[in-house]
Amino acid sequence: MLNVEDVKRDFPVLKNRDLIYLDNAATTLTPEPVIQSLQEYYKKLGASVHRGIYQLANETTEEFERARNSIADYIGANSPREIVLTKNCTEGINVIAYSLERWQEKSGKVLVTEMDHHSNILPWRFIANGSKKFQLEYVEVTKEGRLDIEDYKRKLSPETVAVAFPGISNVLGTVNPIKEVTNLAHENDALVILDGAQWLPHRAFDLSEYGVDFLTFSAHKMLGPTGLGVLYGREELLRMMPPPFGGGEMVLNVTRQKVKLTDPPQKFEPGTPPIAQTIAFKAALDYLEKLEVSQIKDHVDNLTQRAVNKLSKIPYIDIYGPKEGEPRGGLVSFNLEGVHSHDLATALDSLDNIAIRAGLHCAQPLHEVLEINSSARVSFYVYNSNEDVDRFIAGVKEVKTILGGENGE
Repeated sequence: MLNVEDVKRDFPVLKNRDLIYLDNAATTLTPEPVIQSLQEYYKKLGASVHRGIYQLANETTEEFERARNSIADYIGANSPREIVLTKNCTEGINVIAYSLERWQEKSGKVLVTEMDHHSNILPWRFIANGSKKFQLEYVEVTKEGRLDIEDYKRKLSPETVAVAFPGISNVLGTVNPIKEVTNLAHENDALVILDGAQWLPHRAFDLSEYGVDFLTFSAHKMLGPTGLGVLYGREELLRMMPPPFGGGEMVLNVTRQKVKLTDPPQKFEPGTPPIAQTIAFKAALDYLEKLEVSQIKDHVDNLTQRAVNKLSKIPYIDIYGPKEGEPRGGLVSFNLEGVHSHDLATALDSLDNIAIRAGLHCAQPLHEVLEINSSARVSFYVYNSNEDVDRFIAGVKEVKTILGGENGE
């Protein structure tokens, strides 16, 4: 098991203030090795990549591409050519959507789910609104917060162009059956786009096991720096897809009349890439591998189940998604009867320095399905402990006493 006290010492934010940080599904804190890697880039390197022919530029390019190789290895990609570096997970999904709309000859439906983050809804919605090529359709969520597989099967057909869905819901914590969804899609010749933003931080992912066509995730949810996302795409698909953006570095030759693009991944990376962030993300991956992903999963699962168990025993709490004993990602969304989620989050912060999320979590369609106008969310990571969960539970009860007009017990 993880030694949380040892882990905490690696995080300057936690050393410098009294804080229980439970907003990890939004972004994680940054450990010292990642901070040092960022500093070393600016102190020792600092040049751009791929363009200069002097030694400093070559050294920088080597470090940058070494990081790309590490990312490819981390998810089991066949080649670093399948790793496109973006500014976040959202941009990765946009690249896929706008490229497919221009390249894919097949017209028909794109299936998303009612539990999707706006990042995996709006790009497809914009394209569907502006083109007759794709029609957007939602796979329903059951009352228990699971993906409705029967509804998925009904809506899936040979006319389906793509299926885009989250590995884990950022509101419900539902762990979706990736293999089943992917296999059914491929039986209908549909491409599969997986939003891995909530999966990759605390679960192993091997592309050879799941067989998706595209995968997106963000560095800042995995102890890495902000400003970096990863888009994986099968190389044969990336070679066929046109880039949605234009700019420097992505071309082999440009005349006034013609453009010859370079090979992937560079053809999807116009302009100066996030160099420092990419190099520092390698340090984050090294840190995660040192802790061991299986241990991280067990630790986060235990904390999450502890929170679910304790919240379930409070009569004035409504929990959304899987309940006790069911698989769940490292988060719990809930509402406190008589107290708005914003007021709960503000009070927990003021009373006990507990940082949680409150609002719609960029998943407004799901909140409409759940018939609620907001929710509170706690999410856990490697530096959280059982004591953090217990202080959070005590804080919720205290807030109920203060703002709910009755005894929190």
